[in-house]
Amino acid sequence: MSRNAPRSLAVVTLLALSALTAPQAVAEAPATGGDVQASPTETEALSGVRSAVVRAAKNRLGVPYKLEYGWTCRESVMDCECFNRNAIWHGTKNATGRGLQLNYWLQGQINQGRKVANPRPGDLVFWDTNKRDGIRYGGDLDHTGIYIGDGKVINANAYYDRVVTQSVTLGGTQRDPLFVDVLSRNGY
Repeated sequence: MSRNAPRSLAVVTLLALSALTAPQAVAEAPATGGDVQASPTETEALSGVRSAVVRAAKNRLGVPYKLEYGWTCRESVMDCECFNRNAIWHGTKNATGRGLQLNYWLQGQINQGRKVANPRPGDLVFWDTNKRDGIRYGGDLDHTGIYIGDGKVINANAYYDRVVTQSVTLGGTQRDPLFVDVLSRNGY
């Protein structure tokens, strides 16, 4: 082993990690305007993968909220990013035998998908819950959850101290959520 091997390994590791978190362009679907509209498929039978993701999200209802840092992600307590990672991983794994590993950070999760105007169950939802807080995650987006259809979202919510179901506008306080399809973009 050469004397520079540990340094080379460290550089390769840093490059790999930066690729996971580096901002990337996100493809946008054409905007259709204000209100959230159900896509035609929402009233039809869900695909097996989307249905499995919604089931996985619902299975986490009531799990206590705890802010996690880094790549730590547990089943017994979770924050909003960890909730997305758990539900997407288990839903895709149960439906296809291969789980989709989401990035931990909000911007990384956004970059793994494609912005959509008409969300389908299983899509991710992102908000800026406090425009005056100065948090700059993902372009000032600081909260996320999973869209389950009919204008509803499941999210690990610090205010309620657990995973809950809410309206996509978080009780009317958030008017402009961002919807991202990570399933189709990643071959599910």
